[in-house]
Amino acid sequence: MKTTRALALLATTLLTTALASATGPIGTAATTSPSTVLAAGTSLRLTVAHGETPSSGTPRTVTLECPPYGGTATTHPDPVTACRLVDSVNGDLNRLDVDPGVCTDLYDPYTVTASGTYRGHPLSFRHTYGNHCVLLRTTGAVFDF
Repeated sequence: MKTTRALALLATTLLTTALASATGPIGTAATTSPSTVLAAGTSLRLTVAHGETPSSGTPRTVTLECPPYGGTATTHPDPVTACRLVDSVNGDLNRLDVDPGVCTDLYDPYTVTASGTYRGHPLSFRHTYGNHCVLLRTTGAVFDF
């Protein structure tokens, strides 16, 4: 009898957990359906600044839009390659390592930022690279502007 109650309680708990994760908190509807997330594109504001902060020197800024937005507002010089690279790491720009070649040890920092959405999800990124060579070898076309 105790085993039957325990199994019933476990089944109820698992079902409730599965429903909550699929629809959001109990009593609320999910705000984004899987088809909406897949249909959502990527829209990012990217900056490159020569220095240790995003506002160092005269920061350069571009907009990168990836399908399905169509890129009408894209000001990035190579949006196709940049979008492919962002997609290759599922929007986790910390995982970019495009060309891990050799660069000098000269410290001449560049700080980059990215903010916006990746496939409908918020994205925020900031990193300072030791020099321009390290920046380009790590991020490739994403921050090459």
